[in-house]
Amino acid sequence: MADYVMLRRGRNALSTAIHVALNIGLAVVSTALSVVSANWVFAVLLVLLSKWRVVAVRPRYWWLNLKANLVDLVVGISMVLLVYLANPNGVSPNFWQILLTIVYAFWLVAVKPLSSTKATEIQALFAIFFGTFALSLITAQLNPLIGVIVSFAIGYGATRHVLIQSDDHDFTLTTFTFGLMLAELYWIFYHWTIAYQLGRGLDSSFVTSFAIPQFPIVAAIMLFVFARGYKSAIRHDGKIRVDDILAPIIFSASVMVLMIFIYSVPNFNI
Repeated sequence: MADYVMLRRGRNALSTAIHVALNIGLAVVSTALSVVSANWVFAVLLVLLSKWRVVAVRPRYWWLNLKANLVDLVVGISMVLLVYLANPNGVSPNFWQILLTIVYAFWLVAVKPLSSTKATEIQALFAIFFGTFALSLITAQLNPLIGVIVSFAIGYGATRHVLIQSDDHDFTLTTFTFGLMLAELYWIFYHWTIAYQLGRGLDSSFVTSFAIPQFPIVAAIMLFVFARGYKSAIRHDGKIRVDDILAPIIFSASVMVLMIFIYSVPNFNI
């Protein structure tokens, strides 16, 4: 269940302000830990500690709570990893670390608390994009089996987050299917990595270049189309209506065309 940040019955302005401040503090302190220590371990531990309520119940509820909080965990851990990878040497924060900190704070304060159907799709896209983004960079030199397993978990958690609010109450097979699809996609991109450099011509002590692999872009597009198609099938007795998926397909195809033809100078095998 999401923790609502906005004012509501039973929470006054002061408690809301404290809640917002603590969430912003989590984003800032996690970045500070990465910069000061030049290490990602302490920041990841802080994110894990922030989810203490997952295990603050009887052990039989731990697995259920973990699944319910998987999207938030993926976003939190991936954001602190990206902050570290944006400047592994530490010393002082650069442009990308500050930007990622702002995005993480925005997630905690404005995106995570929402609970509408569209909001859950946006939250799942956050998890897919930033989760696979960090995974692509941090596992580039590791055993691909690790990336396959983590990709499956990310895909499973993101799909479950979207479908748990649908009218279909037996979506286990669907979540496992998408998880396997994302794991297979990771395997392909692990062996043929293409990344696009941001800030290539602005290299300085503050604005360094930062690479975005194709994998998170394609993964987010795949979830977007998959979720819309599945929900269309649920609403129309197993049949996917063209009207429901035409706009997502056109948008996704447009993004793919932009990647292939506009950004035509990728870096291979980063």
